[in-house]
Amino acid sequence: MTLAKSLLLGTAAGFAAIAGAQAADLPSRKSAPVNYVKICDAYGAGFFFIPGTDTCLKVGGYVRVQYDYTPGRDVYGIATAGAGAAQTIAPIATAGFPLGLGQSKSAQDTTGVEARGRVDLDARTPTALGTVRTFIRLRAANTSGVRNTNGANNYVNNAVTALSPGSATAISIESAFVQWAGFTFGVAPENYALVPGYMYGGMPYGGFPNGIKQLAYTATFGGGFSATLALEDRTDFSVATNNTYNHTPANGFHLVANVRVDQSWGFAALHGLIGNNSLRNDFAVPGAGFASSTLGGSFNNGAGSLASTGTATPLLGSATVGGYAIGVTAKINLPMLAAGDSLFLTANYTKGMLGAITGNNFNVQSVPAGHRFLGGIQRSDSGIVITSGNGTLASPYTLGSTTGWNVAALLTHYWAPQWRSNFAAGYIEINPPTVAISSATTNNGFQWGKGKFWTLAGSIIYSPAKDFDIGLELQYASMKNQIQNLTAANAAAFLAAGSPGLKDNSFALKMRIERQF
Repeated sequence: MTLAKSLLLGTAAGFAAIAGAQAADLPSRKSAPVNYVKICDAYGAGFFFIPGTDTCLKVGGYVRVQYDYTPGRDVYGIATAGAGAAQTIAPIATAGFPLGLGQSKSAQDTTGVEARGRVDLDARTPTALGTVRTFIRLRAANTSGVRNTNGANNYVNNAVTALSPGSATAISIESAFVQWAGFTFGVAPENYALVPGYMYGGMPYGGFPNGIKQLAYTATFGGGFSATLALEDRTDFSVATNNTYNHTPANGFHLVANVRVDQSWGFAALHGLIGNNSLRNDFAVPGAGFASSTLGGSFNNGAGSLASTGTATPLLGSATVGGYAIGVTAKINLPMLAAGDSLFLTANYTKGMLGAITGNNFNVQSVPAGHRFLGGIQRSDSGIVITSGNGTLASPYTLGSTTGWNVAALLTHYWAPQWRSNFAAGYIEINPPTVAISSATTNNGFQWGKGKFWTLAGSIIYSPAKDFDIGLELQYASMKNQIQNLTAANAAAFLAAGSPGLKDNSFALKMRIERQF
């Protein structure tokens, strides 16, 4: 048995050896090696290598749904008669509305919805002179009601006009830039306004959520110090730097700079902006007259209107007035209160660059959310206004700049890891230049004077999971206006109509659901 068993085992081993040798001569059927995605931890969490390259990519974004409620406000129209100091103000009788009422609050949307989706792509590749970063942030939104970028019922030029009150869909490029060796090329976040937009709009400080086309250079020093110098496209500025009812060639840039220090306690920055405002009149034929321009602002369309005389020679070509802004911003971390707590403080002064102190036109018109500040604040200012003259060759227009300043604070507090609040408060003051009135000047007979605004806002946000927020916010704003060149007769007309536009207050209630990924 032992001998037989040994022979069987030896025979089996021999067959196995022969079969193995024959198999070695056959073509291989082994699968090609799989090129698995590899984690890239050189730039933080979420990055992975694009297969076959040394480029690391991070994909992110969010979905946001926001519901707004803000009460409507009656809009009063003011008609003028006569010229210069002889002008009088009388309420406009608009068809379907009581005397003096341009647009009833009952004709305005009071609710709105915005559904938004955003996709972020962040690609980084090492080079001999540092990392080259390519970043894209695309946003698409569908809006309606007070959130509708097409507007709702709108009071324009002494008549109620029904604009598109339905849904609107728009795609925006928040960012599309390349960064390398300290340079930034493309659409990137603003280099002047440094307070984040934690609140849901209507803030008492400048902000540029869509980004600004720019060419910038940032130098980084030791100890957390850095400095940035940038050329920024002025057409992306949050408050237009051209005269509202005139056309300006889009060929200008703002020069923006900031110096900041970042430390464990937060950061502090000094920032400045230099630019210009332009006025261009398209009417080049003497005697043609024109129907609308800006002269200090008025109550009928938010920007003033000059009478179409048919005899005046308008300002030909373009006129430019320089402007600037300067400010300080600081962030102070407050871990002694709770993990994640922080306080932002900012103060700014401007001459002509109103976007440096506010991201809103304080306009009562029920047009897009960016022009309807909390639903009822009536004010619209331009960086420059016509201060004298009637547009003839003998009496050309002179221009002056609007000045203003603000102070604001934004506090974030975590009540618990899943519960937090934002609280904001701010004050804005806007001072248009003095406008001369003479019998030779064809204008409305009154102009915006000083405007004072203060706002308060608070929110409560619940995060049932990481990067998933459900928030409720309440905002309140108050405004007081002064009027230049208001005669006793005009003042009586305003008082008879309940002082429309001279003071106002309003609130807005907003709910937001946001899921980031």
